Amino acid sequence: MVEFIIPDDFTEEMSETIAHQRLKVDYYFYNGKLLAYTLAADRSKLWAIFVCHSEAELVNLIENLPMTKFMDYTYHQVLFHEMVTKFPTFSLN
Repeated sequence: MVEFIIPDDFTEEMSETIAHQRLKVDYYFYNGKLLAYTLAADRSKLWAIFVCHSEAELVNLIENLPMTKFMDYTYHQVLFHEMVTKFPTFSLN
């Protein structure tokens, strides 16, 4: 799990990389490298759950995100990540 710290002084240069960031994030989702991508409501932090086989692979994925050069980040290896993507439907029969 990666925690990115977004700087308070969000510049125009940073803003211009958002579209490129979204494309890379979509690419990671599509290729199974990213499971979750969450932005804090106050836009101070961003969290991402990556699927990697090594620390080197993780760092490579992080460093290839266009906005990484503007942010500090830390990462932690997690044992598991659970989430619900669709709630089951209930039958009234």
